Amino acid sequence: MEFIEDPSKLTCICKSPKMIHPLHIRKSQDGFIFFEVVTEKGDLPTELKGRFSDMPRAKEAVAQYFRTMKETPAARRENFHQEREERKKVKDAAKSKSEDDQHLHQGLGD
Repeated sequence: MEFIEDPSKLTCICKSPKMIHPLHIRKSQDGFIFFEVVTEKGDLPTELKGRFSDMPRAKEAVAQYFRTMKETPAARRENFHQEREERKKVKDAAKSKSEDDQHLHQGLGD
């Protein structure tokens, strides 16, 4: 969970490995002192709909949501793909190392 806050613009970007797209906390557009949570893509979860009286309360609501939420299907696919690529790199590195060793052994037999 990562919060990137910009006090001059009164915004905060909230990232989590459980989601691909971050949530944004920003000053409400209606002219009052409230803050709201918005998302770039998709629907906002019902737990985060509404307005918050200050930035720390909005951040705490987002943090609570991130702690209790399940990993989204898109994030699960992305994480699985990254883990698979890492396993593949390790396997390919071991394979190339064994091929290099095989050439060494062939040279010793003469």
